[in-house]
Parts: sequence; structure tokens; C-alpha cells
Amino acid sequence: MNNKYLPLGIDLFFCLILLPAMITLLPVERWLENNSTFVVLLVGWLYTVYFLTRKACVPMLFRSRRQLIIALCLLVGTVLVTWLVTQYQMEFPFRGDHPRSERIRRVTNLSKIRLHQQGTWFLYLVTICFSIAVGLLTELYRQMSERQSVEFEKKKAELALYKAQINPHFLFNTLNTLYGLMLAQSEKAEAAFVQFIHLVKYMYTRATQDKVSIAEEAQYIEQYIELQKNRLDESRTQVDYTYENDHACPNAQIAPMLLITFVENALKYGTSAHEKSLIRIRLQVKDNTLCFIVENPIVNPRPADKAPGIGIANCRKRLELLYPSAHKLNIQEQDGWYKVELEIKLSV
Repeated sequence: MNNKYLPLGIDLFFCLILLPAMITLLPVERWLENNSTFVVLLVGWLYTVYFLTRKACVPMLFRSRRQLIIALCLLVGTVLVTWLVTQYQMEFPFRGDHPRSERIRRVTNLSKIRLHQQGTWFLYLVTICFSIAVGLLTELYRQMSERQSVEFEKKKAELALYKAQINPHFLFNTLNTLYGLMLAQSEKAEAAFVQFIHLVKYMYTRATQDKVSIAEEAQYIEQYIELQKNRLDESRTQVDYTYENDHACPNAQIAPMLLITFVENALKYGTSAHEKSLIRIRLQVKDNTLCFIVENPIVNPRPADKAPGIGIANCRKRLELLYPSAHKLNIQEQDGWYKVELEIKLSV
């Protein structure tokens, strides 16, 4: 049963099954012979108590202080009305010709009156306790749903912000590469512009989506690397990029432009015009698990007085939002090498 219909199902269970079953425990048939008005009054009052408590009193307990007082007054009021119901003068016919019959009749009536009063209080207590319990569970579920909804909208807004921050970061780095080629009047400039167009097309057609195929993201990374190679001296800098996929889950997808940040950093800080370097980038998908490893020597370190960029921070936050318990990110900087290891459990 859908959770939103659960309270309705509980109401129907109480009204159609539980309360009628409890009423049959009392001598209702004998009451109906001469006190049908009382029986109708009692049953109607019990249903009133149930819905008044569940729909009005319990929700008001979690509102303002004024509504809390009103709810408590209503609950006290139900107790008073129930007491008035128990004072109903019921008629119990008695047949007997013995001289002591009048005394026996009075004793019998008194015991029957006590029975009907005890039965009324029993039904009231069961009804009020059940309605309070159902009301509390319903209110708890409502508050949890509202809290989850607020948290979802918050994460959705945060994720949209992180995506919006990715595009300028990517454009700045890539345009900087093209600008360098133009200044050097490189023959690679024209080919680089064509590659740039393909990358921008991917960025605006895929980056706004929630998920893309692994193959598309792998191809995007490869195109980005090829574009960046235009500014590199290949005699000094070597970029080794490999992509492997066992295709055990061909429909596996990943958030777009999630891995490119680590590639950007490797090509930014792992390349130099004066030192040789080897950058290793490995993307592997096996048994529905994505493993992404980036290694680069730190030959072009960030100046100490320069604040860290937003790329890695955004990537961490996106991972926390998109894969809260399905990823492992380990970043190490040791012996002049920078290594990123990312593992994501993919959902099909």
C-alpha cells in the first residue's frame, strides 16, 4: 500500500473492523431492545472521538502553544461528554412475582448500569488511545516527509549551483589553451577550435542532464585531453589515457562532467615546458563499479599565496550529493606525485 494511503487504511480498519468487534463484546443486543437511542448515541460518539482526536487534537499538539492548550481542552471535553453518556438512564425490564422481586430488580438494574458504564469507558479508552497512536504516527510521517522534501529541494538547488560553477571553470581553462595557441600562431589552432566546438556542444547538451552513459563521458575526456595536447610539448609531456569497460551493465550511467575536474588538474599542475612528465589516466568499469585513477607529477605547483580552485571542492560536494554512500574518493600528494583514486558503485 502506498504510504500516503496508509492513514486512510488504518481509519477504515478501525471504523469497519476494530470498533464493531469491540462493541460486540458488550451486551449490545439486549441494550437495543429498550435502549436503542443509547446505542446509537454511544456508537456515534465513539466515531466522533476517534476522528476529533486524530484529525484535530493530535496535529494541534505540534503547533503553537495556543493550539496545544486548545487540544488539551478538547481532550478533557471528550472525557466530560463520555461521563454524560454514561449517565444515560437505561431501562432494564424485569419479570418476577416474588415479594422480594423489587429489591432484586433494583440490585439487578444497579449491576447492569455499572456494566454499561464500565463498557462505555472501556470503549472510550480504547478509541482515544488508538486514535492518539494513529494520529502521532501520521504526524510523524508527515513531518518526516516534509523534512525529506526540504532536504531534497536543498540538495537539488546545491547541485544546480555546482553544475553552474563547472561550466565557467571549463570554459576558462579551455579558452586559455586556445589563446596560447593563437599567440604562438600555432598550426594546431584551427584543429583546436574544431575540438573546442565539439566539447562545448557536449557541455550544453549533456551537462544539464542528470546522467549520461559511461562511453559518452569517456569520449568527452579523451576529446578534452586531445585538445589540451595542442598546447603541450609532447617531447616532454606524455599523457597515457586508457578506458576499459567489461559491459557487464551496458546501461550503467554517471553524472556528466564529474571526472573531468581531476583531468584538468592533472594537465594543469602535471605539465611543464622545462621538465619531463608522465600523466596516467585510467578509467575502468568492471562489475558495475567505476574505478577512475589519475596520477601526475607536481612539476607546476600552485603558488603558496594562491587560493585553491573550486574544481575539486565542487566535485567532492557533487559526489556527496549524488553518491552519498556509493563512492570512495582518495586524494594523495606524496613524493612529488599527485594521485586521485575514485570508486563509484553505479546504479543501473
